[in-house]
Amino acid sequence: MTDQERFKAIVHFERPDYVPIFAFPGAPGMGNGCMGPTRERLVEQGMPEWVGAEHVPYQGQPLWSWQRYWGTTSPVYAAISTAIHGPGIKSEMRIEGEFEIIECETGARTRQVINNDETYSMPDFQIFHVRDRKSWEFYRERTAPRGIRPIEEIEAGVAKFDNRGRPVAIGCGSTWGHLRGLMGPVGASVVLYDDPALAHEIMYTQIRDFETYTVPLIERVRPDILAAGEDCCYNHGMLLSPKHFREFCAPFYRRVCEVARDCNVDVVAIDTDGNAMELVPIVEECGVNAIFPFEVKAGNDLFALRERHPRFILMGWLEKEVVNEGNSHLIRREIMSKVPPLLEKGGYFPNGDHGIQPLVTFENLCKFMTLLHEVTGNPEGEFPRIMPD
Repeated sequence: MTDQERFKAIVHFERPDYVPIFAFPGAPGMGNGCMGPTRERLVEQGMPEWVGAEHVPYQGQPLWSWQRYWGTTSPVYAAISTAIHGPGIKSEMRIEGEFEIIECETGARTRQVINNDETYSMPDFQIFHVRDRKSWEFYRERTAPRGIRPIEEIEAGVAKFDNRGRPVAIGCGSTWGHLRGLMGPVGASVVLYDDPALAHEIMYTQIRDFETYTVPLIERVRPDILAAGEDCCYNHGMLLSPKHFREFCAPFYRRVCEVARDCNVDVVAIDTDGNAMELVPIVEECGVNAIFPFEVKAGNDLFALRERHPRFILMGWLEKEVVNEGNSHLIRREIMSKVPPLLEKGGYFPNGDHGIQPLVTFENLCKFMTLLHEVTGNPEGEFPRIMPD
């Protein structure tokens, strides 16, 4: 079977020849590399230098050397823009002590550690792009697409996906997650009450841009996955109420899922951190059939979700910290208590519940991957097999 055939088998609750360790963009688990300093630590401890050496932060594409060595896979992201982009937002960056200060013409101001693309510590977002209608109109005028690119340019980019052995994903945008990125979590919450008309307008631009620029791409490529990024949950549940999600976000997802059905797209997936237990039934109403990565410490329970939502696609839910220094004794229980029973029910892609952390050790990652490959019947990978205790 090809990776695409295995993917389709799992999402249709059929049995593949083996279960792939599947890395989804945005929350790849152990499946598609790690941050630069973390990779250097793994190399110092025994991982070959060539593994992950081609890593470019935040590209979302398969890291071929990592996947070859660790026996993982991922969708190929059809990161093709059909739009002629606007001028964008001008910004300036300067160094103040140990930090980079980024100031934008919108008035936005961010402070972050130097070289944050490689180390990644959560930036200090001091002022956001959008604070009211005036700042939204300024932002939108500079970022709104100016039209559709020539069809021959688009076709040159998409033709490579016609004959494929891996599943293909297309990003379909965001709703409240987009609002949060523009206004911050507080601003994106308060605006739903104080200026719902502005919130609706910003959401509507997502539907309009999806319709104009993304739907033609979906119709041409016929991807396997439509992926949205929301990050609309925290460790106790949703960051906005179910009522507000249904009012502001559901129209977008109903349209996305309508397009997915028309184009035979197997999976519409939402990337959200935090506790997504409350979110699952709400997005399932719209036709969304997958969420990832279901972080363990946020209180997610995939056994309960499988009972309540027997056809929902589940991903992740393996505690990422078990591969960290001093935690090897946790690996066997974490995998064996979850993966076999969830695989038996079907519709599950096992993986770490977000990404590899700086305290990972090469030996622990080998142990984790050895056992995970064994229980999934997965023969791939060149890493040394070391069984955990």
